[in-house]
Amino acid sequence: MKFNVSPLTCGRCVITITQALLAVDPDARVTVNLAAGTVDFDGGLDAAAVAATLAPHGYSAVPADGLADPGQAIVDHCCGTCHV
Repeated sequence: MKFNVSPLTCGRCVITITQALLAVDPDARVTVNLAAGTVDFDGGLDAAAVAATLAPHGYSAVPADGLADPGQAIVDHCCGTCHV
């Protein structure tokens, strides 16, 4: 599954997202594309579980296929480690 993830601003975001998803699904394959703002997740979680896993870390994950809840808020801020 591919997700549009926000905010996705720096290398620390990549590490946080990867670690969060692998903590709940250690056998998953997680690929974060910082430039595109996407996360490819291949594992045992459904889309709602991926979004729920990332939300406490400050990230909004919306399926890239456009089937997300249109009311889902997109968080628009930096994680604070990139000093942008």
